[in-house]
Amino acid sequence: MMVGLLEFFRLAGLREIYPQRVLGFAVGTIIYITVAVSALGIISTWYLAFLPPLIFVFFIAELFRTKPNSLLNIAFSILPIVYISIPFAMMIFLMNPVVIGEHPYWHILLSLLIIQGSYDTFAYLAGKAIGKHKLFEKISPKKTWEGTIGGTFFGLIAAFILSLFFKELTTWQWLVAALIINISGTFGDLSESMLKRQLHVKDSGNIFPGHGGVLDRFDAAIFSAPVLICYLLLLNL
Repeated sequence: MMVGLLEFFRLAGLREIYPQRVLGFAVGTIIYITVAVSALGIISTWYLAFLPPLIFVFFIAELFRTKPNSLLNIAFSILPIVYISIPFAMMIFLMNPVVIGEHPYWHILLSLLIIQGSYDTFAYLAGKAIGKHKLFEKISPKKTWEGTIGGTFFGLIAAFILSLFFKELTTWQWLVAALIINISGTFGDLSESMLKRQLHVKDSGNIFPGHGGVLDRFDAAIFSAPVLICYLLLLNL
């Protein structure tokens, strides 16, 4: 999460935008840690009520700065908290009893990463082998419908195999979860591609040689984790 924030602030600086890096890093980390420890049951969820007012600190701080583009500066200070800090904390919420049932499990979080990894791997292989029809050419020219369908198919296979070992969900619930993960993850991938295209960069960073940065690796999970939580909460209603 912290590396993701640093990557985002660095990218914003390339376009002559001046986000409040130190304050953004501090607020993003506070929000992440508070949500995470609350998800793990270490502190009460009542503490989450103190988090929303932190957003207004950016408006106040901007009053005392002399940087141009104040509106963009504020926007690019708050956006990474919404886009990075909160979704990463939501991944930890996937181990919370409120979300997944009576007892906390690590199975759901691991399964999210396995299903997402299966989708990414086989979407790439299928797209490279038989991909012809572009999925969203203006944003990501290399992604194809064939790759998306192939990745989704193998994501469903991964979910079926997981359902044989992890009984928190039925087989059909696992398959629906895989569809939710794959569809929302695809939009997460495309959204990060849109941000990079707007900022004229190929990768968000280079912490993973040959694979880019944290945002490049977790762009799909950033979208799929919160959506998966909503699905699990609906199942427990």
